[in-house]
Amino acid sequence: MSACTALPLRVVHVSPSDIGGGAEKGTYAIHKALRSLGVDSVMLVQRKYSVDSTVRTSSTKGNIISVALRDRLDRLPLTLYPHRKDTWWTVGWLYLDIVQAIRQLQPDVIHFHWTGRGLAPIQLLRYLKGTPIAWTLRDMWPLTGGCHYSHGCERFLSGCGNCPQLSSRLPYDLSAWQWRRKRAAWNGIPITFIALSNWMADYARKSPLVSDNEVSLIHTGIDLGVYRPMNRNVARELWRLPKDRKIILFGALRCTTDPRKGFRYFRDALRKISTCSPDSKNVVVIFGAEDGPKGFAPDTRYLGSLQDSVSLASLYAAADVMVVPSIEENLGKTGLEALACGTPVVAFANSGQIDVVTHKSDGYLAVTQSSDDLAAGIEWCLDDSRAALLRQSARAKAERQFDIRIAAKKHISLYQRLSVPLGIRELNRDDLPFPTLESSHGANP
Repeated sequence: MSACTALPLRVVHVSPSDIGGGAEKGTYAIHKALRSLGVDSVMLVQRKYSVDSTVRTSSTKGNIISVALRDRLDRLPLTLYPHRKDTWWTVGWLYLDIVQAIRQLQPDVIHFHWTGRGLAPIQLLRYLKGTPIAWTLRDMWPLTGGCHYSHGCERFLSGCGNCPQLSSRLPYDLSAWQWRRKRAAWNGIPITFIALSNWMADYARKSPLVSDNEVSLIHTGIDLGVYRPMNRNVARELWRLPKDRKIILFGALRCTTDPRKGFRYFRDALRKISTCSPDSKNVVVIFGAEDGPKGFAPDTRYLGSLQDSVSLASLYAAADVMVVPSIEENLGKTGLEALACGTPVVAFANSGQIDVVTHKSDGYLAVTQSSDDLAAGIEWCLDDSRAALLRQSARAKAERQFDIRIAAKKHISLYQRLSVPLGIRELNRDDLPFPTLESSHGANP
């Protein structure tokens, strides 16, 4: 890309790991896409799992135990709430000592991503003044007192407290304390937030923790060379799935146990389909869970966790429909990947799902939390009379909106606008307000 060669950029992406979870894989994907377009992109992680030399870690073999311990210690305040719900909730009360590691990499732009596993830059940001900071909103944590998804609660728009996920009835609880810490630490620090969906962008522009800063919308990108259509019969042979039956696909991390993923609505929708159409021979395939409830569909198969993108792409290609019944979703990546493989998606008409599915064009948007309408959407997509057009429209939507190269070019435009010839200000370690851990830069754990 000519713009990149004319204006070289060094971007440092800060992430808990490189290829650990879904958010980290999304970070690594944009990192690789940026490098392919000429950007000097580097990842700085706590845990490195790849052998990629452009991924650096602030951990050494000597302190990797300290990193794991820090993760546990950061969750310690949550023990004060023994009845809290089983949801992602990050405290971020421990200081994160990666200033020196970032300084050594000499970035033109510092880009933060997911903040789980104790990688919560609350106090950290004030020590990075002088270099432009971007922060991708991969979930709601930067907007809230600690939850990663609010589950419909909007107390974060006015300071949190009485946190339903903590099962707290106190107006000044851990969520309120954390919210105030964020507001005090980030006040006056220019941060450009990147929202992956219009839903997230709208909330960010209303959140007192973020609203004073710029919020840009850049949809998640995926590799369309990996996630692409293939011969359906071949794909089914690979997974030993019948060629003469309809394949209904559902899956995500903790898909059957995380209430946010909407398994209960999926299960009830399939029960309705089985009751209304007892002669149907649908096969239900679930990935992301080793096992789960039986009896809600005549033929249900659990595949467990799938880490290989090529295998996952072939599974999408084998399916007739992908169901994503999440109650809240920033921009459901499984939906994007399914579209790219030419598989229509049924989802609830809420949150970021509205950006993924165009109703009755490349899938179906059901009334939120309506199992009946979810069932209607599944059956609508399984109709043979529209299957070919739906598959064509699904792939076209992915090519038009969710190509990783499109996302990378939008990031480059943003970086070029933000970048200034300033480095991170010189900082003595004695200036830091908390004890620090020694770091070795570029060493593998």
